[in-house]
Amino acid sequence: MAQLTPFGVSEQWLLRHCGDRHWSLIADAIGSSMAFRDDDGHPVYAAFCATSVRFQGIAVLGETALTTSAIFQVAPQRVGSTHTVIGANGVLATVQMITCFLRHDERGSNRSLLRSNLRGLEDLPKPPQTFFAFSEASRKIARDARAELRAAPIFDYTPNPTLDFNAVGLLYFPTFSQIAELAAPTQGVERRDVVYLGNVDLGESVSVSKSGRRLLLHVGPRLIGVVESH
Repeated sequence: MAQLTPFGVSEQWLLRHCGDRHWSLIADAIGSSMAFRDDDGHPVYAAFCATSVRFQGIAVLGETALTTSAIFQVAPQRVGSTHTVIGANGVLATVQMITCFLRHDERGSNRSLLRSNLRGLEDLPKPPQTFFAFSEASRKIARDARAELRAAPIFDYTPNPTLDFNAVGLLYFPTFSQIAELAAPTQGVERRDVVYLGNVDLGESVSVSKSGRRLLLHVGPRLIGVVESH
C-alpha cells in the first residue's frame, strides 16, 4: 500500500526509498554509518542537487518488485546514483540522483549551508555517459531558470515542521516534488526532473510560479528549486 497510489508507483515513496538507498550506498563506500562527518568533525549531509524520476510500467497491488542501485563519482565531492524498480512484467520506474556535501555553519541556518567534504569516495566508479547527460541537463535547467523573469505566484506553501523536514532539519528533498504537485496537480507524471538550489528555515513560506513546463520555487527573492514535469 505504501508504495502505490491510484496512478501507479508512489513518487513520494520512490524518492524516499531511493534517497535512503543513496545515503546507504555512500555509507557502504566509506565504511561508515550515515552520520557523516568531514575532516574537522562537522556533521555533513549528502544534499541533493538534482533528481530525475521516470515511470515506465504499471504496478499491481500485491506484486513483488526489486530495486537495483548503483553509485558513481560524478565529480570530486559530487556523488550520483541510479535506481531501477523492476516488477513481474519489467521496469516500473527509474531514478537518477546527484548529491554534494554540505554542513551548517555556526548560525545553524538552512539559508547559509557550506560546501564540505567526505573522505573515501575516490575509488567510486565513473558514471555511464547517459548519466553525464542528466547532469548537464540539470545544470542547464538551473541556468535557464535563474535567467528567467519571475512570474506572479500561483501557489504558496509553508512547510510543516513534522511532515516536511528531515532528521537534520533540512527541507526534505521529496517535499519539492510534493509542493509542485500541490501547485499544479498532474494525477501522476511520466517524468519529473527537479533541481535543488537552496533550502528553507522553519516558518518560511515557499511561493511557486509557472514558466512553461517548469515550476519555480522561491523563498522571498531566493530561487530554491526548479521542477519540470512531463
